[in-house]
Amino acid sequence: MLDFICELERVLNRWPDNTAWTIAQIADATASSVPQVVDILSDTLDRELEVHEAVTAAEARHAFGILKERMADQLAARQRRLEANRERAIKAYDLTMEKIRVLQSTKAWRNAYKTLSYYVGRYEKDIPEDLFLTLCGECLRLGAKAQANMQELSMWLRKGVAACLAIGTQEAIDDAIDFVDAYSEIFTEDTEGRGSRLIGNVLESLKAKTGTSDQATSR
Repeated sequence: MLDFICELERVLNRWPDNTAWTIAQIADATASSVPQVVDILSDTLDRELEVHEAVTAAEARHAFGILKERMADQLAARQRRLEANRERAIKAYDLTMEKIRVLQSTKAWRNAYKTLSYYVGRYEKDIPEDLFLTLCGECLRLGAKAQANMQELSMWLRKGVAACLAIGTQEAIDDAIDFVDAYSEIFTEDTEGRGSRLIGNVLESLKAKTGTSDQATSR
């Protein structure tokens, strides 16, 4: 429930006025199940919703307000936990980057890459989104120097793209394309052509989203 409320708040920041989203769209945008969304919105809007129905932005904001009031204490406790986790992650970041600077100075690329990728894997959910995106790029850079395999490198590329798209705006799609462009050379140097195909597929998918983000059903 708490995760849904927080995700709904994020979604509302990019939900256009005078539009309606289907239950499936809301579930997808909040990483929730369709039955969960039906139950929560039916309860807060005081009407029985069907799976195929759509909800306006105004209705979603009304539901969010009720949920936020009901769960105020739990949300406050959750926020305190998140802030404590983030503080630990930032402290660990400073120590990790100091280690990496030393390793880079001796060209110990493999150890530098392993150190950074371990840190990002452990604290991925606790660090700020902009820092996470930067670290995905740094993992790509160090991974290339360490001759990491294509599967590992593609993972960091996809994580970086996903971090951009999480914002959900048209500008986020442009940022994702810029991120791919910035590190595309790492992949296009693959002599077997796998990297070039990966970049092509990712860019094609992103460009297909241009002008179609945040589609909603007019009511």
